[in-house]
Amino acid sequence: MKTTKQKRRYGIDLPQEAMAVLKWHVDTQLTTPEQQESELLFPSITGGFRSPSVLTQPLDDVAEAIGLGKRFTQRGMRRTFNDLARAARVEAFVTRSISGHLTERMHELYSTVNADEQRAGIAKVIDLMSARERRADAASAS
Repeated sequence: MKTTKQKRRYGIDLPQEAMAVLKWHVDTQLTTPEQQESELLFPSITGGFRSPSVLTQPLDDVAEAIGLGKRFTQRGMRRTFNDLARAARVEAFVTRSISGHLTERMHELYSTVNADEQRAGIAKVIDLMSARERRADAASAS
């Protein structure tokens, strides 16, 4: 792709660990001359773009091997990245800059909230209510 759906090109600065993985990929996984000469990071064996469904079969194989019981897609990978970034407390603005989502609406569309996050949120509200009750009890005892 020359640009994204928004007709923009994005640059992402990567940590050294990610660069090491990509260097390993280039050094060991691009086996045909066409791949090695391509400007693409993940070229097809002919050096061009891969099919949009290139990950469908590998993701299906992994889902079956681990007994996931659901279909996992490339879109699911983006959702997982958004959720993991939130769990790692990465600022939403930074996550959007990496995922290419320009708006909060798109960022939210590709995010899910898990049961642990919901429980923790409810627990915080209960803690807040308990703290208010303790303050009220302390004020009435004085």
